[in-house]
Formats: sequence, C-alpha cells, structure tokens
Amino acid sequence: MAIEEKETAQSLSGETPDMLSLCGFGLAKNSRQFKKGVALCEKAIALDAQNTEHYLHLGRVHLLAGHKSRAIATFRKGLKIRKDPRLIAELQKIGIRKSPPFTTLARTNILNIVTGKVLHLLKLR
Repeated sequence: MAIEEKETAQSLSGETPDMLSLCGFGLAKNSRQFKKGVALCEKAIALDAQNTEHYLHLGRVHLLAGHKSRAIATFRKGLKIRKDPRLIAELQKIGIRKSPPFTTLARTNILNIVTGKVLHLLKLR
C-alpha cells in the first residue's frame, strides 16, 4: 500500500525515477550540464536502485563529463544488480582489459603474453 502511494505521488509530481534519469542524461548530452545531470541520475537511483537503466544513464553522464573511472564504477554497480547487456556493451566500448595472468610481472613480459594467449585459446579467460 505504501509503495503504491509513493508511486502515485511521484507520477503526479512528474518526478518518476525513469524521467529523472532520462532528463539527467539529456541535460548532460545536449546542454553539457554535467553536475545537474549527475544529480538527477543519482536521485533516480536513490528512488529506484534496482533499475539498471539509471546506472546506464549515470555512467554515460560520467563519460560525457570525462570521468572514465566513475563511469566504470557506475556500470559495474549496475551489473551487480542485473546482467544488463547495455551495461556490458558500454564497458566493452570503453575497452577495459583483464589483469595479466601474473600480476607481479609487467603486462609486456613474455610469460604474461604467452600465458594469456593460451588461457584465451582454452576459453579459461
């Protein structure tokens, strides 16, 4: 009963989480108002934390603002809720690399290169 009243009140005021999230992304993309965009998306997440679309929009706002690490963290938070293919696609677009097999050695070390290729061929990585 309380949830229904909350949703009704939100829809009457025009501030549904979906609308807030979308408006935040739109402000950032079209008007370059990143702070307002982040604030609206974060408010949407506070109201409806289980909707991965809000994390997608917030992450995109962070990318537009040039905050790559914040965007990655936001996309990963969204993936903890649900494996949304759009979040995965955004992370792939960014180009996040897996850690090398032997983290104590340099990425360019021949042992890391060969081991990584073998693990990839065996589909273990």
